[in-house]
Amino acid sequence: MQILFMLFLLLAPLNAWAIINAEGLGVDADKEGVNGKASLSLNGSSGNTDKVNGEAGGRLAWVHGRQTEILVGSYAYGKSRGVTDTNKSFAHLRHRYALDDTLDLEAFGQAQKDVFARLKLRTLLGGGVRWSHQDEDWKTHLGLGSFYESETLSGNATNAAPPRTRLWRGNAYGTLSYRLNERVRFHNTLYFQPAWKNRADYRLLENAAMSVNLAEHLDLRLSVDVAKDSRPPSGVKSTDTSYRTGLEYRF
Repeated sequence: MQILFMLFLLLAPLNAWAIINAEGLGVDADKEGVNGKASLSLNGSSGNTDKVNGEAGGRLAWVHGRQTEILVGSYAYGKSRGVTDTNKSFAHLRHRYALDDTLDLEAFGQAQKDVFARLKLRTLLGGGVRWSHQDEDWKTHLGLGSFYESETLSGNATNAAPPRTRLWRGNAYGTLSYRLNERVRFHNTLYFQPAWKNRADYRLLENAAMSVNLAEHLDLRLSVDVAKDSRPPSGVKSTDTSYRTGLEYRF
């Protein structure tokens, strides 16, 4: 019952805002040396409902003194009644330099695509600062910065060759991690990314997850991701929501 109550606390804000996202970057990196995670989820059905979808992802971190490099990637694909309805991927590279025990400088680059959001390619490059605090069970990070974004959309019936857009966005995020016990941990991350020239043009990215340790290096991960774009491309809904259950291997 306590686990269900904590999960409700994490997910309730998402339902209230009717948005969601994902920051599932998992940018924490605490152990010296090289460490990482790899995850895989697969769902499907046949008969009256013919559907299959899956997602694979991973994170690799290299911590050496004050320096940290993080590489994150994921790919999701799905079909329903023989028709592809999910095809998206992203890769993220981040460098972090620790000024002291609580403050870091960050620089990052990212590339992503989503066929069904008409996103042919989005690339970004930016940086900022991150403040951290942790105690025995809680861990918190707050980040503030900016990035330059280049976005190319795929054409549609009304616009066969949509323009490529380039702009600067602010980047503010907060992450919260709570260890309920030795086996169960809750995570929540929220990103806010407004365009500097037009504050009505913004993106909200949210990820809430629960990890349950099954073995020494194996976790069961339950998560909900939501992404809201206040100015989506024509024919694309402003909010995407996804739910995942999968295994995560730590090394």
